[in-house]
Amino acid sequence: MKIAVAQIKTKLGEIKDNVEKCIHFSEKAKEKGAELIVFPELSLTGYNLQDSTFEVALTPESKELIPLLELSREISIVVGLIEESPGHIFYNSAFYIEGGKVKHVHRKLYLPTYGMFDEGRFTGHGEEVRAFNSKLGKTSILICEDLWHFSTVYLSFIQGTEYLIALSSSPGRGYRERGMFGNAEVWLNMGEFYSRLTGSYFIYSNRVGVEDGFVFSGKSFVCDPYGKVVAQAGSFNEELLIVEVEPTLIRSARINLPLLRDERPLTTLKNLRRIVDER
Repeated sequence: MKIAVAQIKTKLGEIKDNVEKCIHFSEKAKEKGAELIVFPELSLTGYNLQDSTFEVALTPESKELIPLLELSREISIVVGLIEESPGHIFYNSAFYIEGGKVKHVHRKLYLPTYGMFDEGRFTGHGEEVRAFNSKLGKTSILICEDLWHFSTVYLSFIQGTEYLIALSSSPGRGYRERGMFGNAEVWLNMGEFYSRLTGSYFIYSNRVGVEDGFVFSGKSFVCDPYGKVVAQAGSFNEELLIVEVEPTLIRSARINLPLLRDERPLTTLKNLRRIVDER
């Protein structure tokens, strides 16, 4: 099965233009035989929204999503956006769209409020990491800062996730002479480690371009279940990665390193309860 990773530039606050770009890349991916395409964090809205957060929020029923819902009958689509809940709480979310429906929603759990980041002022914290069945197999979606916390990957892992999809809008920090930002190098190391540790595909979509002084670091990539980088984009330009995923590699990786079989979640739960009580 082929999947696609779209590394794109997003226009801040311009939902119509961003939807059109996602359709364009999805059509290209479909022509190349891909059955799933993954876009970056906040790919429909832009990142540094500040007070505009509440003006661009969408729900699964929003009319702006209709073109993507229709196209998802031919290719499954993962997009990032600001979601408005029925109680008018706003989240940095990812929608998994397949068969004309939003089949899964992940709300970002960890909102950075350090350095250049100020997400916690404008969006609420998600509460769940939930694996779901996609056409790929057992799948989890996490968003950027989520992956800097071991707990989210662990929760995906013990649910048997085979495909860990990571959406990011990561501004570049620490530029390297070889054409790579320092934070992009860390993301690559993280993907290699997490994919090998969990015996899963790690699918990372980051954006490029400049937005209100932020220069996004690109370098989207896919790692196989042995931690091998099988595709990687550059630092500055829009790109479409097409990758053939092989479920047999997941099977062999988990036979060779049976960490999921040997995991003891009840022991973890017991110790977490003890730690919380001691606090």
